[in-house]
Amino acid sequence: MQGLWVLPTPIGNLRDITLRVLDLLPDLDVLWCEDTRQVRKVLSHYGIRTPPLRALHVANEHARLPHLFAEAIAHNWKVGLATDSGMPALADPGFLAIREAHRRQIPVYVLPGPNAALTALVASGLPCDRFIFEGFFPRKGQAAYVESFLKEERTVVWYESPRRLVRTLELLCRYLGDKRWGCIARELTKRHEEIRRATLAELHAYYGARPPLGEVVLVVAGASYQEAL
Repeated sequence: MQGLWVLPTPIGNLRDITLRVLDLLPDLDVLWCEDTRQVRKVLSHYGIRTPPLRALHVANEHARLPHLFAEAIAHNWKVGLATDSGMPALADPGFLAIREAHRRQIPVYVLPGPNAALTALVASGLPCDRFIFEGFFPRKGQAAYVESFLKEERTVVWYESPRRLVRTLELLCRYLGDKRWGCIARELTKRHEEIRRATLAELHAYYGARPPLGEVVLVVAGASYQEAL
């Protein structure tokens, strides 16, 4: 196996892809991907020859990885790893494959590229020098979980479902205080992109009256952050 190449793909706008990724895709012997249909959209958009695709997602990665590595090693393949959007392994499949490549002393190459969490963090206008990325907001034990951030000084970033956003904002207001600053980044890089920055109370009131659609990133300021006059 010649190596494992980690390829970030667009989070919305298909033009948000690096030249290095476009150059590498035609040279791959196989592409491990979260959803073959999503990857084919990118390949088709740029007229790139479709390499053999192998589905690798959260439901099958534990069972399938040994076979995929055995196949790639036997043929000395150059392997790509991609998810539906953004950087693999960040709230997406990929960690297990990357760890296994290191364990087998197979070179890992990560190409930089799109990521929704970092895009939202920078767009939020909240401090970026120290932050936490928490992945998807948990569905269980939410009260204790949110309360654990009461004294957190770093900016916190979550992914959240639009269906649960209003309830999540309500919890944040209750346990962190409704004057804490936050930002909702919705449908990033797409036609209906929205960046809304306000206090948690204002965000809760806004989206309570206008249920959101599309993919959501939630950014919340640290405990001591205050807006300068």
